[in-house]
This record gives sequence, structure tokens and C-alpha cells, in this order.
Amino acid sequence: MRTINLQLKKKLNEIYVIEPNDLGAQFLNNIYKRINIYFKTAPFIVIVPLSFIIAITVYFIFGYLLIKIVSLLQYGF
Repeated sequence: MRTINLQLKKKLNEIYVIEPNDLGAQFLNNIYKRINIYFKTAPFIVIVPLSFIIAITVYFIFGYLLIKIVSLLQYGF
């Protein structure tokens, strides 16, 4: 019984150990930490306007073709 308990504790420690994010280079880690602060506190302040700008830009680039592709995908799925 004791060995099962120790094995269970080892597995739980493996599951709940989360290593810090490491992107390989120090400057990438610094950039990630600075950008990630905004996503942790208020993600919609960044994501909603950015997605709106991207959608408008893609619409201006592809125009009517984008509407046809979206309609095709909507009916396909």
C-alpha cells in the first residue's frame, strides 16, 4: 500500500510541475513576457480590435472572393 501511495505522489508531482516558458533565446523570452502581460490582464482589448483590422484588411485584399469562400465553407461544414 505504501509503494502505491509513493508512486501516486510521484505521478501527481510530474503532472503538476510546470516549467517556465523558454523560447530558446533571451530576447525572445523578454518579448514574450512583455506581450503576454496584456493577454493575461485584458485579452479582448487587444484581440477584438486586431481581429477586426485583420478581417477588414483581408476583405479589401480579396473582396468578393472572400465572401464566396466563406459561404462555401459555411455550407460545407
